[in-house]
Amino acid sequence: MWGKLLTAVLTTFAGKVVAALGVSFVSYVGLNELQGYLLSSVQQQIGGIPEVALQLAYIAGIGVCLNWIFGTFAFIASLKAVSKLSASMTKG
Repeated sequence: MWGKLLTAVLTTFAGKVVAALGVSFVSYVGLNELQGYLLSSVQQQIGGIPEVALQLAYIAGIGVCLNWIFGTFAFIASLKAVSKLSASMTKG
């Protein structure tokens, strides 16, 4: 009984939209949590570096490099979440 009801709801356009949004949301949240874990790990490792060496690394541009890496990671995660959403919508 519940299986038929669930199948009927998910085969409608609104059901497909909700299912696609759910998959995209779960993917994005998972990747966001992974990025947060990586960021905290990097912060812990940077905290162990002596202050003079850290200042030299910042002068060399390590801060900008880390911003590029984490920004790229966030962009790719968003792009993949949106592409999953659009792919789910066009499958029909």
